[in-house]
Amino acid sequence: MKTFLRLMDKELVKEKTSYSVSSFEEIELFLDKESIRLLIDGKPLANWSAIYTRKVGKNRGLAHILAHLSKETDIHFIDRYHEQTKDSSDVAKVIQMFRLANAGISIPKTYFAGSYSKKHLRSAVAYLKLPVVIKECNTSQGSGVFLAKNMRELENTITERFSQDEKREIFLQEFISNDFEYRVLVTGNKIAVTEKKTRSKAEEFRNNVHLGATEEFIDISKVSSRIKKEALLAAKVTDIQVAGVDIVERKDGSPVIFEVNSCPSFTLDSKVSPEIKRLAEYLTTCEKK
Repeated sequence: MKTFLRLMDKELVKEKTSYSVSSFEEIELFLDKESIRLLIDGKPLANWSAIYTRKVGKNRGLAHILAHLSKETDIHFIDRYHEQTKDSSDVAKVIQMFRLANAGISIPKTYFAGSYSKKHLRSAVAYLKLPVVIKECNTSQGSGVFLAKNMRELENTITERFSQDEKREIFLQEFISNDFEYRVLVTGNKIAVTEKKTRSKAEEFRNNVHLGATEEFIDISKVSSRIKKEALLAAKVTDIQVAGVDIVERKDGSPVIFEVNSCPSFTLDSKVSPEIKRLAEYLTTCEKK
């Protein structure tokens, strides 16, 4: 790489082309409903008119997002194939957050970086505020999700997770206080089932049934139209026809999408849950088309 850069510098100088060299480790991504900011070595994306990614490696998620943002701002991005869907488990969750935010759907403020240096973590905390939720991209049922109440816990948790697997992808989100979360099952273009998931342990911050939360299936009419509208839009944007949409409400009642699950867990007791029945009805409708 050093030889490549030395030779490239020589040729670009001949061409009288100004340029800079950076790495994915110097990229920071700030996501929320109102804005998406991507910085390269602390500078906004708009600083460049063309970007060439020599080697992506494990940074496929960042390359995908960088390619899309470059396209939207008329930056010549090389190579364009990075725009193609990146749905592998190691990047799917953060790509989903990007798609939702890019569509104007409310998500928790999200920070994603190529590396998590102390400088980057300070930047993340300034954006998200403490406490910070730490999420791994390739986990489910609440595993790989941690809460850091201070900078020390944040640094220690990230260091510990990377020590187990240096290639794992981690992103950070703001903590949104809540008493429960909704799971909305979307089939096709309609709301099929709604339930409330409520954690039962005082020390727990996750509302996952797998971690002991209780679930209550409720009449769809009892869920606000804002929640249902956001769930339908989230399923549409992520292009998931059988979607388990996890939503919480802020104190002002506005909905926030935590995740859109493409393989939502079902409660298999038909006396408790109508999920299997509603899925069968949807599949029957699809078969008859």
